[in-house]
Amino acid sequence: MLIGSGVAQAHQPVVLLDSDTTAAKGPLLTDGTVSYAIRASFTKSGQKKAFRAQLNAGDALSVQYLIVDKKPENALRTSALPRLVITSPTGTSVTVNLNERVKFYEPFSKVNYLYLSRYSAVAKAGVYSFTITSKGKAEITVAVGDKEIAGEVLRGTKPTPTSTTSPTPTPTPSASTSGYTMAQVKANNSAKSCWAVIDGFVYNLTTWINSHPGGAGAIVSLCGTDATAAFKYQHANQGKPAAKLDSFRLGALSQ
Repeated sequence: MLIGSGVAQAHQPVVLLDSDTTAAKGPLLTDGTVSYAIRASFTKSGQKKAFRAQLNAGDALSVQYLIVDKKPENALRTSALPRLVITSPTGTSVTVNLNERVKFYEPFSKVNYLYLSRYSAVAKAGVYSFTITSKGKAEITVAVGDKEIAGEVLRGTKPTPTSTTSPTPTPTPSASTSGYTMAQVKANNSAKSCWAVIDGFVYNLTTWINSHPGGAGAIVSLCGTDATAAFKYQHANQGKPAAKLDSFRLGALSQ
């Protein structure tokens, strides 16, 4: 959960990968009104990471730019932080102005954050592009949307959520439009087929079992379960494990 405008919101985490260099290559949020926390980390100046969000005409486009309130991020000058540009379906672009530095404490992950900007507009119908360009080493979070429901994230080159390209790394049974069920997760509860739920999304961890640096047993114990607490206990706020996990995503857990 992240706290915005005095209201607690549950933002589903999405980690941008090094390969997400353009909006077309980055993940697509199939409903940009659902709350997501897009995490981007950079090691040097000039790097780009991007993503997309589908919105309907009249939807509320709600975006927040955040950093963790600790060094080195909170010690960086505003001019040294990555630049965020939002491009509408009609091609109009807006550069997000970093015009505040408001502290707040997020109790779920026990992390202090800083709001640097909050942007809102009435959306046009279509896909919005979000491009983040670094000015040096830094990590930021871009929060999009405010509906506390499970959302779907697609990866691939197709610009709309009608893509038939599977976002999974290996062939798996198809999910319904409402997502995967907990019954399906529980049925895949062994090393031969290992699914787990983390933060409202279903992951196929089968191929990761024998490659996990901490040993196969740590992953096998998660098979067929909601592993949210276990993952956050081991890897809270760690970009590399979150990015690796994202590569095994099947889709949203149905409610």
